[in-house]
Amino acid sequence: MNLRPKLLLAFIALIVAPLICLGIVSFLNSERLLEKKYSEQTEITLKAVGGNIRYFFKELDQLTDATVTNATVQDALRSSRNSVNDASRLIAISQYEKSLRDTVLSQNPALSMLVLYGKDGTIFRSFRNDRTTFKNITLDMLQSHAIYPEVVKLGGRQKWIGPYEQPGLTGSEATLFTQIRMVKDLYSFNDSGVMVIQVKSDEVDNMLQDFTLTGEKQTQTRYLILNQDGLVMIDSQHQLEGQLATSQVSLPLQHTERYNSYRAIFNHEDSLVSAYNLDRSGWVLVSVKSWQSLTSENVRFVQWIGGITLLCLIFAILFNFYFVNPVAKAIIRVVRKMRLVEQGMLDIRVPTTGKDETLLLARSFNSMVERISRLLGEVRTEQERKQHAEMMLMQAQIKPHFLFNTLESINALAAQNEGGKIMQMVRRLSILLRTSMHHSEEITVRQEIEHVRSYLEIQKYRFEELFSYELDIPDEALDDTILKLTLQPLVENSIQHGFEGINYAGLIHISVKHEDAYLIFTITDNGIGMDEAALKRVNGLDPAPMRELDLSVAEQGERRGLGLHNVADRLRIHYGPRCGLMMCSYEGFGTMIRIKIPRSKGGL
Repeated sequence: MNLRPKLLLAFIALIVAPLICLGIVSFLNSERLLEKKYSEQTEITLKAVGGNIRYFFKELDQLTDATVTNATVQDALRSSRNSVNDASRLIAISQYEKSLRDTVLSQNPALSMLVLYGKDGTIFRSFRNDRTTFKNITLDMLQSHAIYPEVVKLGGRQKWIGPYEQPGLTGSEATLFTQIRMVKDLYSFNDSGVMVIQVKSDEVDNMLQDFTLTGEKQTQTRYLILNQDGLVMIDSQHQLEGQLATSQVSLPLQHTERYNSYRAIFNHEDSLVSAYNLDRSGWVLVSVKSWQSLTSENVRFVQWIGGITLLCLIFAILFNFYFVNPVAKAIIRVVRKMRLVEQGMLDIRVPTTGKDETLLLARSFNSMVERISRLLGEVRTEQERKQHAEMMLMQAQIKPHFLFNTLESINALAAQNEGGKIMQMVRRLSILLRTSMHHSEEITVRQEIEHVRSYLEIQKYRFEELFSYELDIPDEALDDTILKLTLQPLVENSIQHGFEGINYAGLIHISVKHEDAYLIFTITDNGIGMDEAALKRVNGLDPAPMRELDLSVAEQGERRGLGLHNVADRLRIHYGPRCGLMMCSYEGFGTMIRIKIPRSKGGL
């Protein structure tokens, strides 16, 4: 992946994403805290409302407890067993119904109707002018209803039926609570009949309406009372009564054990739904509050979080634009230039602009390219010199002029019947040719010394008493290795140039010694020496003239031979820059050549 996509990805992953996550986490945390806060407040409210509702039904329970022991109720149920004739019976029933209305229904305005069933099926019905929904059914029909076994099982305790729970028995035209219980005879404690009372829900509805507006900002709250099947018995907004709560919310609210609070969708609106168990017939009190109305006070907090997050994002983008992008562009520019350099375009340069580390990077790149260009030039020059030196080495392996002159000398010796000298000349020539044509580039010092000795002997036969030579070679150095044809060109140079025009006997001295891990060869002569300009050319301090000299050497064959500069190039290329050839000379006082190579044993 390139640098700019990496920086963009890092910017998004390390700056943008954390800021967005921070805003989301802060928002969710505030939502959670608000939900917890309002859930606790709602629990307190539901406990208060539920307490009032439970107290209301407790009063009704106490009222009906007193009613079943009321003399009128007891007498009416006993009279149903002692009827005389139909006319007198109807009069008695009417009187009992009037007495029940005066003594029972008048005790609480919530009571709407009272029905007594005698064991013989006699019905005493007393009611106000309020609406009632209990069906006008006989005792046999009541006893055949599914709820009757539960009433009998309770043994005189109250059985409450909420609105819409038993529409076949209590109807569904009005929102009324119905209580059914068995009535015991005070003397025998046997079942003497059944009492049914219907209670208006107005007071319960008023309790719910009183708590509809809650909180400092008067948040609208909706209250529902559900039965254990999820049926809505009372709705403070009177819209869902008689319907199942599951049509509005997927939560099992009717299974609430004590208190639960949920965040859910109710009636297609995000709401806080709380449920409180009324501990009566499995009824559950439910409150529904719009979440939007609850979180209206949190809008400013969310706006602050959003504003801060947006501001941070703007600063981050500005930082990326004004600081990261320029650095990335500078690096990418250098990388592109570097690819061009890889393709061989060494004239490429990076503009040096800026005042930070990118300026140093550009300058370093330019310096590196210049150095690479210079080093490549040096390598090319070295390769050219090496090729030239190898060419001269090939020329030096077989020197026609030298060979011809040597054969002419042998021919002259044959004419003079110098058989011993002929044998010496031929043996030396064979050693010279064998070493020159050796397959390996390195040979032992012993072979190199024998090669140069042969060359010197042949030249002594040719030039008679022009020079003499001395060899100082320790035995421990004879088995070390040296680049072949290293000493012979240097000795040849002394004979051809150093002894040219002298009027005294020349002397060549060759010595070898050890210095640590190196071999030091020294070749000295007492020839005419060199001036300062010639010495600089030979030592490579003035390479251009030397290159011209090398070209002339290649053309002049035997007289120039391999050439001092070519020997120096071969040694430096083969052994490295710490080794090579060094020459000291002074005009009229001879020349000294010093060669330094690493020690290495050979088995050639």
